Amino acid sequence: MNLNRNKNKGIYPHHRKLKFPDNSIIFLPLFFFLTVSLGFAQDFGLVLNQKAELKDGEKSYGAIEYTGTVLPWFSMPLGDKADLYLSGGFSAEYIDDEWKPLPEIYRFEYMYNFRPGLRLEIGRLSSWENSYVMAGLFDGASFRLNIGGGRLSGGVFYTGLLYKKSAYIVMSPEDRTDYDSKDVYFASRRLAAGVKWECTGIFDTRNTLVVSGAAQFDLNGNDTLFHSQYLQANLSIPLGGRVNVGFGGVIELVEKTGENFYTAFAGSTEIQWMLPTALQDRFSFTGWFSSGNWNGRVGVFIPLTMQARGKVLRPECSGIALLEAAYTVRIHPKFATDVSGAYYFRTDTVTFYHSDINPISNSPLLGGEIYGGLTWTPFSDVLISTGGGVFFPRTGKVFTDNADIIYRVSLTASISF
Repeated sequence: MNLNRNKNKGIYPHHRKLKFPDNSIIFLPLFFFLTVSLGFAQDFGLVLNQKAELKDGEKSYGAIEYTGTVLPWFSMPLGDKADLYLSGGFSAEYIDDEWKPLPEIYRFEYMYNFRPGLRLEIGRLSSWENSYVMAGLFDGASFRLNIGGGRLSGGVFYTGLLYKKSAYIVMSPEDRTDYDSKDVYFASRRLAAGVKWECTGIFDTRNTLVVSGAAQFDLNGNDTLFHSQYLQANLSIPLGGRVNVGFGGVIELVEKTGENFYTAFAGSTEIQWMLPTALQDRFSFTGWFSSGNWNGRVGVFIPLTMQARGKVLRPECSGIALLEAAYTVRIHPKFATDVSGAYYFRTDTVTFYHSDINPISNSPLLGGEIYGGLTWTPFSDVLISTGGGVFFPRTGKVFTDNADIIYRVSLTASISF
């Protein structure tokens, strides 16, 4: 399913039009947040984030992007069993040679501890699952229960009030149209629910097993609705204190209105090795694979929240495979650096889109990239990082012979008060 390519061909069906929210609506929670903070704050602070990025590739997105964010936060206890945490922000974005103001509500959470080991959370919550399927913030309610040597958690969430680029929900052609539209602020309207079981020390070892199930239901009211269910498992195995190995996999069942259901899957593996040197350094190897649009029974893997892979090309995780090796070292108490190399594959010939793709190529070989980064922490509340890399289209067999090298350079600064 090539969402970008379909858009370029102009074959999207009619989709809902959502305008940028009226300022009085979006600033009301922020005003409430600031009022409460000034009157009853127990603990509060301010974070300033700045990010500038220079990149090449899809020219329609512009070469230079900048985002500056002011993020106030506030927390306070509500008696012996409850806590309140509020955070919001205002950003200024420079994209496509235009400045855009962006107010946004971030984590907005009420937590109640019924008893030790049982907690209820309501509001805009940090990712309940943090997996291949769901990542980021969600509006809803969740619980966490320590039981039987492990932890059971679950929740019910709604996505239609999130900012679309923070949520990154692109499951259908209509979602893609709204995501690319400058007139749409909110994310796709979907109801999600799930449950997760985490077990540490399985079989009297230090191994950790996490099993989860999730489902999402399309509430957008389009002619074709996209529903999906997921079953995921992750296993982490420490080996000898310096090596950690992780495996994960997810199976997806996709249902579309008027069409037969199909299955999809994705999986990953990761090896981390803390080297036996005087330096604090680590070598890691990561692999990722997701199914493509193969036939009527097995199709392209599409998570609820789309997640990009790699550091330079950064394709969406659907219909993509990746092998990456990275080395990270702390060269000084205040400096850390990392270098990595990756090679991309596509698992079908229709999902991944780029304007420089050779339309007659059937090869799975997309190409390789290299990347390097440096992080400086002069103080505990100040962090500055920079990084850059290049992707070489001619190391694969999918791009045209005259495709240009794709580059990405970024500079990020964060200050906490």
